[in-house]
Amino acid sequence: MEEQLFSEKTQIERKLFYFDLKQNPRGRFLKITEDVRGRRDTIIIPSTGLAEIKEILERVLEAEGELEPFSDEEEGDEFYEEDDDEEDEFDDEEAPSFAEVFNKKN
Repeated sequence: MEEQLFSEKTQIERKLFYFDLKQNPRGRFLKITEDVRGRRDTIIIPSTGLAEIKEILERVLEAEGELEPFSDEEEGDEFYEEDDDEEDEFDDEEAPSFAEVFNKKN
């Protein structure tokens, strides 16, 4: 059984993001859900990794702040569409699992 500890949502452009801090018998975790026109994608981050995620987001914001302003001649959802022909940064066999990444820090 999950217990809701904190919940907040925000709309950014056409996307809704839900941030839910929850707890179950296995521990606490952050559930982040992205809703785009009824299609939902969710990731779960164990609470033990939240500080590291915050640090990464701070570095992302710093890097983004150093870039030239972004301008797009066409407005629309093309920016968010995934290109199935593009290869991911990692192959499935090479990509470290979430647990492997966070266990290296502990």
